[in-house]
Amino acid sequence: MQKKMLAVMLIMAMLVTGLTGTKSAVAANSVKRNTKFTTVAEMQAKLNTADKTTWSPVYLTEVENTYWTFTNQNNLGGTGISLDMAKNCYRNLEMLLDNGYTMDYATLSAYCNEYLGKKNGQPDAFYNVLTGCLGNPYLLNRPAATVTATTYNGRDYSKVFDASYYLASNPDLAGSIGNNPAELLRHFVEVGVNEGRAGNASFNVATYAATVDAGVMASMLQSASYKTLGAGAAAPVGKYSYSYANYYGKYLGHYTISAAADTTSAASTAGTASSGSTASGSIDPSQITDIDTQGPDGAEDSAPAIPKSVVGTYTSNSSRSVYTNEAVSSAQANLRPIAVMMPTDKAAQPSYGISKADILYEIMEEGGISRQMAIIPNWQGMSRIGNLRSCRLYYIYAAKEWDPILIHFGGVAYMKGVINGADMNNLSGTYEYGVGGKAPGAGYFFRTSDRSAPHNAYISASGIQKAAMQQGYSLNLRAGYYNPVHFQFASGVNDLSQYSNAVSAPTIDLSAVYPYSKSKLTYNAADGKYYKYIHGGPQKDAINGQQISFANVIVQNTKWQTMDKKGYLGFSMIDSTEDGYYFTKGKAIHIHWTKTGDYSPTRYYDDSGREIQMNTGKTYIAVAQKGKYGGP
Repeated sequence: MQKKMLAVMLIMAMLVTGLTGTKSAVAANSVKRNTKFTTVAEMQAKLNTADKTTWSPVYLTEVENTYWTFTNQNNLGGTGISLDMAKNCYRNLEMLLDNGYTMDYATLSAYCNEYLGKKNGQPDAFYNVLTGCLGNPYLLNRPAATVTATTYNGRDYSKVFDASYYLASNPDLAGSIGNNPAELLRHFVEVGVNEGRAGNASFNVATYAATVDAGVMASMLQSASYKTLGAGAAAPVGKYSYSYANYYGKYLGHYTISAAADTTSAASTAGTASSGSTASGSIDPSQITDIDTQGPDGAEDSAPAIPKSVVGTYTSNSSRSVYTNEAVSSAQANLRPIAVMMPTDKAAQPSYGISKADILYEIMEEGGISRQMAIIPNWQGMSRIGNLRSCRLYYIYAAKEWDPILIHFGGVAYMKGVINGADMNNLSGTYEYGVGGKAPGAGYFFRTSDRSAPHNAYISASGIQKAAMQQGYSLNLRAGYYNPVHFQFASGVNDLSQYSNAVSAPTIDLSAVYPYSKSKLTYNAADGKYYKYIHGGPQKDAINGQQISFANVIVQNTKWQTMDKKGYLGFSMIDSTEDGYYFTKGKAIHIHWTKTGDYSPTRYYDDSGREIQMNTGKTYIAVAQKGKYGGP
């Protein structure tokens, strides 16, 4: 799911390597670790900024959360894109170049060619830096990492990794690796960390990441850079990193360097610390129940503090639904939604409760068929929800921004690690990976005799409540995960008349995106809604017989890839470079979308960079494989 983001971060890492001059030719199988850090002064010169708090030799919180968030992302080749690509570079320099080796020459070369195409074949300074990185010794003739039972390229992982635990928790490795501690550690660093697999029973990287992120967000909200934006400014990214590798590196002290490594003055270091970019992670004491400390080696203590914002319950005082902008009671506003996996199979129609979805996603899966995920906030009292089908990894990333309880009937191995994270609350009617794993709350699912398996699996609201109690899941929104701001809703009716380039869109034909279900929506001017069709007929709810309809329709073009020979797909649900279309009131405009982290909301912008104003009502989101949808 996050392979695209990982690739981008690796490019960032290589950017710094190129800037520091480590691109000299080396003999095959002879690579020295790059230990040189670019200084603050050098980065100021490279990006033409005199801000001494911008370039810490260790962390780039100011870049990641201020410049990258608030600069113009369409400014290809300018300072904006340079800062965008440089975020995380110091953190990734050692972890992702020295460890893992997941970036190769061909991938970077292809990216350089793509970038040059966007520049109409005209190279610029940034392109020259990228192509210079192609001479990086870490890309050519790379030897295998040196690994022992507890160390990877000399780095000690014993605080976060136990070989016996890792093998027992990952039965898929029994045949390929077996009881080989060194090779199990290699797999953990090179594969498992990025997939979210746990290395031992005592350290949960998702919980630790939430701790660090809470401190980053608190620091950014108080920063002078953010305050100068004034009232109504978009919230900062508030995220330390987009890769779990960097949280492990921070926790283990991989990024602590001596003062001698930086040639800048103490004043610039002090400036960085005052702005919240300290080596200890900038945790605000008011946000945590126990302050993190560092040992004499610079590594942080083994019991990371948990922010109050993560362990508590979020209390919403809003009288408007975050999903639809419709009036809502306080109790309803604070209830966690459910995210229900529902099929598009013709034999499975109609589904029970799908008309209750305030947000409905549809995404392709293997076998040339799509699947749906219904975000249902008002689910209590329902006696039959489903039928239910298995989940895929990319749906989890779509679901997380709503802080739901995920309801599904199994899944695939690519979900492993993520679905078992401490932050995830899910109920599954069978083993999550189809062949093994966990099935939380399975005893509360049921099958009916009116349909044949696999189209006859359901759960009730009562079953969800009991299963949630059994699993210890909160039914109320969780502080630290829930974000109260998602869509921007219009104060009245937005008919897109303010856009000179808006086009008429009485029909939204998605048959090229979903060739099996042939999903289509048609506009009804009488009530201002789009009505959904599937398999050539109205898509209805089995409970009330009503055809489902939406005030807003979004087609979200998304990078994708085929993961294996079975045809399982991967989608880059966290991205900031893709486009799409927004449909409402029988018209459509071209848009861009961005999602910066697991729990960050997906935001949609028009071509002028303004966040689109949605109409009150339900929303259907068609996540389209990039290249499949040509527009209205």
